[in-house]
Amino acid sequence: MSAEPVQRRLTARFPRRSQRGVIAGITGVQLGLLGAALVCTVAGLWLGRAGMAVPVMVLLGVAPTWWTGRPLVSWVPYLGRWVMRGVTGQRMYRARPLAPRPAGALGLPGDAARLRVLSDALSGAGLVHDPTNRTLTAVAKVSAADSFVLAESERQDSVASAYGSVLAAFCEDAGSGVDRVQVLLRAISDSGEEVRSHFAAEGTPDVSPAAHELYGEYLTASRVRSVRHEAWVSIRLKMTARGVAGSVRAAGGGVTGGAEVLRERMQHLRSRLGDAQVTFDGWCSSGDIAVLARTAYDPASLAELEAHPEVGRSLAGAGPLAVDEAFTYFRTESGYQRVLWVVEWPRKQATAGFLQRLVIAQIRHTFTMVYEPIPTRRAINTARAASTAAETSRMWERKSGAIDTKERQRERQALETEETALEEGHGAMRFAGLVTVSADDLQELRVVTDQARTAAAQSGCELRILGGEQASAFIAGALPFGRGL
Repeated sequence: MSAEPVQRRLTARFPRRSQRGVIAGITGVQLGLLGAALVCTVAGLWLGRAGMAVPVMVLLGVAPTWWTGRPLVSWVPYLGRWVMRGVTGQRMYRARPLAPRPAGALGLPGDAARLRVLSDALSGAGLVHDPTNRTLTAVAKVSAADSFVLAESERQDSVASAYGSVLAAFCEDAGSGVDRVQVLLRAISDSGEEVRSHFAAEGTPDVSPAAHELYGEYLTASRVRSVRHEAWVSIRLKMTARGVAGSVRAAGGGVTGGAEVLRERMQHLRSRLGDAQVTFDGWCSSGDIAVLARTAYDPASLAELEAHPEVGRSLAGAGPLAVDEAFTYFRTESGYQRVLWVVEWPRKQATAGFLQRLVIAQIRHTFTMVYEPIPTRRAINTARAASTAAETSRMWERKSGAIDTKERQRERQALETEETALEEGHGAMRFAGLVTVSADDLQELRVVTDQARTAAAQSGCELRILGGEQASAFIAGALPFGRGL
């Protein structure tokens, strides 16, 4: 009697970011600082004076920071921008209700103040327009067709493969113009409005008038302490991209032509979502985008807006009233927010759904994945160049007697696997993961940050707090506008 064959799951390993530098893992900036330190040392010996700049340069170039492990010199640009924003007063934002605002402006702080929302009459969607970068972004509200967590292993693998095909479709055609795809999952406190609405429609005092009255008062005064999840998928069209600019001009030019070209990509995305067992609920209108932005900055307003769906849909009130940014968090009118970056993905073989503990964590948080499609030909050339550089580095290390570590071996293996996958027709994408947590006070913010890190560790990931760029990171991680850091 033969044993039944064991079904093997589809697995994948995330390669670590390369730490290779110009020489022995030293980056160009570090090498320049060390070279300057050497010049100062020689000059100091020649002049008979000790070079005071030498230890500072060595410290900046080599010493790692305790909270990131990266050299201090890598923080110089961030710290410089942080100081300049403090000097110019950009760390604090206050809305000005009486000041005139351009039509369609969202009123967001920082570099997102230039964003506009245009209404597309044909699709009914609100398109987020960035006039500086010449981009248009469409946002789709989606939901899961069935429970992915409860599905069988084979079903999960099938759905994951279909989801990968949806993303790979944007890599096959270099002229698609879609330069960013974003998937945003938000876990929010359930206000209980659906329960109250159902009770108002179906509840009857026939059985017990007293119980009916008491239960109605309880639902009115209480808030259900549960968490529900919402999901959005957005695509961003680069109107000046090669192969698209001509189509935009032929369609009328400007945002009119861009909207027509983007409409075709929107239809393509909608037709492919069903293959990944994702239900398309509709394109977000300008009012939906206003509510989404308002509740992201002001989570406390969610219950009121759900109770009165006709309120809060004006773009004029979409942005926050006040923002105070600190180095590792920022405060809005209803609480505190913090953005963390997924710096490490699972080092071992991971199956589809490995992020479920992080996604369904019972805290108020938002998880977003930002993808940047890479045209196939460019991805193949990049992979070949990286493989050649890794092999060349290994040759120099072998001559110098350096040990070939497991990390280096896995890096070369990952590059080889990537090149093989590209030759077989798979797509390539750059991607980043961001987690945004919110709380009512600083103590609660520390607690939910630890809970998010624990959930990420259970998923095989590592989260680190983004320092000095919390406000811009929030726009990228908590709003589905296709923004990046």
